[in-house]
Amino acid sequence: MSIYAMADLHLALDNPDKTMEVFGDAWKDYMSRIKENASVISDDDLFLLPGDLSWATYLSEADKDFSFINSLPGKKLVIRGNHDYWWSTGAKMRKELEQKGFDTITILKNEAYVTDEAVITGTRGWKRLEDDGITAEDIKIHNRELERMKICIKGLSEADPEHKLPHIMMIHFPPCGKGGAPTDYSELIEGSGMVDICLYGHLHGRAHAQIFEGEKNGTKYFCVAADYLKYRPFRVL
Repeated sequence: MSIYAMADLHLALDNPDKTMEVFGDAWKDYMSRIKENASVISDDDLFLLPGDLSWATYLSEADKDFSFINSLPGKKLVIRGNHDYWWSTGAKMRKELEQKGFDTITILKNEAYVTDEAVITGTRGWKRLEDDGITAEDIKIHNRELERMKICIKGLSEADPEHKLPHIMMIHFPPCGKGGAPTDYSELIEGSGMVDICLYGHLHGRAHAQIFEGEKNGTKYFCVAADYLKYRPFRVL
C-alpha cells in the first residue's frame, strides 16, 4: 500500500458558479485533471485529503462532489478546510456518507487512523497569530485548534506509543510561517516528537511564495495544495 495526498480539490459539480476556473489558467479543467491524474493511485492505496474539498454548504447538497471523491481510487481520509461549510458532527457526516454509499471516504476528526504502514491524524488549524489582520475571533478559533491538535498528537502516541510506524499529521492551514518561521502550531508539532510528516494545503496562486517545505526538528513539511501539485497526487510513503 502507498499513501498519497492532495488538498484543496474545491469541487464545484454541485455549485458550478463556484468553479475555481475563474482564477485563471492554473485552474483550467482542474476537476478533470484531478480525476485523470488520480489514476496513479490503486484501490489498495490510501489517499489523504486535507480539506477544502467541496463548495457545498450542506453535505446533503453535495452528492455530485462526494460521488466524484468516492469514485477516485484508493481509500480517502478527509479532514476539514476553511471552505468546507458542509462539515458537521462526525456522527451526522458518517451516517450521510453511509446512506449514500460513499464507502471509500472516511471522516477524520482529531483522532488517529492506524494502518500497517503509518498512523495518520489531522485537524483544520487556523490563521497564524503572526498573520496580518488577526481578530479576537481568529484568536479564539486558533486556540481551539491548538487544543484539537493536542488531541491529535495524543492519539498518535496512544495508537503507536513506541513510535514504530511513521506518524502523519494533516492540517489544512500552513503550520509554519514564511521560510519555516515557527508558530504555535509548528512548535507543538515539532515539540511533541510524535509527528514525522506534516501535510498542509490552503495556499494558492501568489500565496505559493509562502510555502515552506523541508525538515525542522524531526518533522518533514510538505504542501499538497492541488494547484501547487499541478493536480498530481503527492506520494507520501
